[in-house]
Amino acid sequence: MKKLIAFLSIPILILSCTSDDGDQVVPQSDKLLRTISFSGSSSYSLTFFYNLDKTIDRIQSSGTGDDFIKQFFYQNGNIDRAEFQDINGVSNGTVERFIYENGELVGREDYFNNTTLDEKYEYEFSNGVVGEIRYFGFNETSFSRRILLEYNANQNLTAQTINNVNNSNSDVVVTYSYDDKKNPLNNFEPNIVLIDDFKSFQNNITSEVSRNPSNNNNVSTSNFAYTYDSDGYATSRTDGSETMTYSYY
Repeated sequence: MKKLIAFLSIPILILSCTSDDGDQVVPQSDKLLRTISFSGSSSYSLTFFYNLDKTIDRIQSSGTGDDFIKQFFYQNGNIDRAEFQDINGVSNGTVERFIYENGELVGREDYFNNTTLDEKYEYEFSNGVVGEIRYFGFNETSFSRRILLEYNANQNLTAQTINNVNNSNSDVVVTYSYDDKKNPLNNFEPNIVLIDDFKSFQNNITSEVSRNPSNNNNVSTSNFAYTYDSDGYATSRTDGSETMTYSYY
């Protein structure tokens, strides 16, 4: 599956998801993220377009040499699916379909060639956020990865435990620390659609530490520094090798 940001790992806070029509609007009150520009080993950008009710309409990736659009569709006020398209709006057959039971979101199924199931995710919610994700790969009848998520009082993801069912030696526990400023995606809805790319929508991650739970050895540590605007929104983030710059509507 093509993801928006391949180097960023899984999940985050998930809330409800609604929309009305597909008309675009420039928001006038709370800031909505307009672009993320990446510079470092590679340079590219993501541009965000919104519906009249400020839910996401589409995200356009530019500068990678494989530019694409991720177009979102809604049904009865809920996010229904996302389609990957070329820059001219022609679908490439890659589709993410959101699954509901009794009106509640319970998972997502990813397809290629429009109808061939590639992988799927099952979600369990607790207190309005995703507490567990179970991942099924191609042709898998039982999940091969289980992710447990923990949050703080601000609903920032503070820890995720990634359990690889068939290879426990590759299990990872990742912990996060935050600032007290506004995340660029603070007003983004529905944030379920970015579950593969972003870990928090409330505050900004200042450190990320991965360790192996079997021996408690650190696998990696990343630290991030930010600049902010006068409203407390992040305008840039760097880890010393890559910089992300944010602009807003």
